[in-house]
Amino acid sequence: MNRQSLHIRGADGFRAVACLLVLFHHLTQKMNPDSAPSWFASIHHFGMRGEVGVSLFFVLSGALLSYPFWISFINGTSHPSIKNYSIARVARIVPATWLNLILCTLIALYFYDIPVNFNMLISGLLFINSYHYSTFFPAELNGPLWSIGLEVSCYVILPFLLYPIIKKTGSFLKAFATLVFVLILLQVVVNPWVIETFMTSEDGKGWDKGLVGGAKAWLPYWNVNSFFSQFLVGSIAALVIARLRKNIKPDSIRFDIAGAGLLLAAVAVVGVRLIPGSPDSLTKQAYLSPIYAIIMAAALVCIAMSHYAYKVVDNALFVWISKISFGVYLWHQVVQNILQRSFKESYVYFGITDIGQWTRLSLIVIAIAVAIASLSWYFFEKPILQRARRKISS
Repeated sequence: MNRQSLHIRGADGFRAVACLLVLFHHLTQKMNPDSAPSWFASIHHFGMRGEVGVSLFFVLSGALLSYPFWISFINGTSHPSIKNYSIARVARIVPATWLNLILCTLIALYFYDIPVNFNMLISGLLFINSYHYSTFFPAELNGPLWSIGLEVSCYVILPFLLYPIIKKTGSFLKAFATLVFVLILLQVVVNPWVIETFMTSEDGKGWDKGLVGGAKAWLPYWNVNSFFSQFLVGSIAALVIARLRKNIKPDSIRFDIAGAGLLLAAVAVVGVRLIPGSPDSLTKQAYLSPIYAIIMAAALVCIAMSHYAYKVVDNALFVWISKISFGVYLWHQVVQNILQRSFKESYVYFGITDIGQWTRLSLIVIAIAVAIASLSWYFFEKPILQRARRKISS
């Protein structure tokens, strides 16, 4: 299978949207809404809810990593090997994350006298930081690194789910039903058990207690079961896309209409229901999981099969942003924290009271983060990925 046949239309655009949502979320956090002009209120409201971009990243990863398996399953051809799957994942995640984590640790030590916490550093390097509040945030200067450990856990779990389904089910309907059953099991049985069993104590809990206190407030709600559920929703979407592309020609206007409706529904649900930084009152999970994940996965299916919408979503700018999105995710908050510690002390949560100043600072962060991410992509990440692909194809 060539790379083009494994491409899901709309996925690049969705990845760019996920990246921009997270970026704008962290920028918006710095503006005090009580000091902002009235016209900015709605922008601030939705910006604070841009954290759902993390959920969209997990849905996309689940879809894109599962898609080659489902294509081979639907077409009755040989499935990808675990070895090649592992090489590709290691090449994509490990070098960039390790570089970021090590540099963040060194910058914190030598410029800000923040001592090295070896438990945090080692857990981050091993991608097991997400299992305890003391290591959940492995770098003082870079909060978003918390999600990488959870994503790597999902990478490891995925093949153990897909291979038995591929070998034992034999049909689309059976595979689909099995995935849905597993999703329901995770939601109805496993997640409530995880929350009850691993609930953190109240001592030292809360964002006013720093990153460890914030992690205590997030755990056990931000757990691997919840995020693998979002990953699994993406895998289900990939299975549906693989089946649809085999049986009907993409380019139906019906999918354009349905996709637009689903995207509007996602915006509405997030705008009305999501409380930033808190688990949903109904599902007890982050980012309205699995509700938001299911809506966006369904939207991805529709965009992938659409006539016009995928061209809008996969526009040239978004395709380029998708290439550097991992770098933007890794580096934007590092830039923010250095800016706050070295140049603008008030650049903290709700610390900026002037909209003009917030705009200028936001543009500075965006420019620097995009520049670093671009350099990282073209001179570091891309060459490593190309070498990994040559190894896989040899």
